[in-house]
Amino acid sequence: MTTAESPEAVPLENPMNNQPQQPHVLPAGTAQRIAEVIEALPLVWPFNMHAFVAAISRKRDKPIQLMRGALSGVLPTGMLFRTTTADYILVIRGINEGHAKHIQFHELGHILLEDAGLTGPGCHRPGDPDRSELDELIVEEFAHQLTAVIVQHNVTPRKPRRTRAQQHLHAGFAARADLADSDA
Repeated sequence: MTTAESPEAVPLENPMNNQPQQPHVLPAGTAQRIAEVIEALPLVWPFNMHAFVAAISRKRDKPIQLMRGALSGVLPTGMLFRTTTADYILVIRGINEGHAKHIQFHELGHILLEDAGLTGPGCHRPGDPDRSELDELIVEEFAHQLTAVIVQHNVTPRKPRRTRAQQHLHAGFAARADLADSDA
């Protein structure tokens, strides 16, 4: 079941005025369009965030810089700063690696989904807060889908590499299958 078909969407109360607000769900087909954007990304294995962002930068012909910073006060844990010459993704220091990667994926989603026409400019529409919230939901879906692709690829079982000494030691013993039929 896609998010757009989810029957669990329940109106939430707006804490500012205690009025029910309509839940935001992804428009039909949005999850599939996000998957298509992800499919077209220059993912390389093993995954490396800096190499990934560099490849996206080359593809877009506009640099994206990943930065860590010390922000204080009541600020978000990550931000996207866009200029005419470069885009900057800032994640505050002190955030664990997994959370930082999710924030970076979220901010990349702002860039890539705007380029693909799935969201508005910077996902900030002062005149239409409902559309801004929907854009944020779409970008968050992008971050989750991209994380799922990377995790799914990275959990593919691999045989551990043996050192030369381990290979030599292993070669000196019979395999369990060879011993199963023996009378030893």
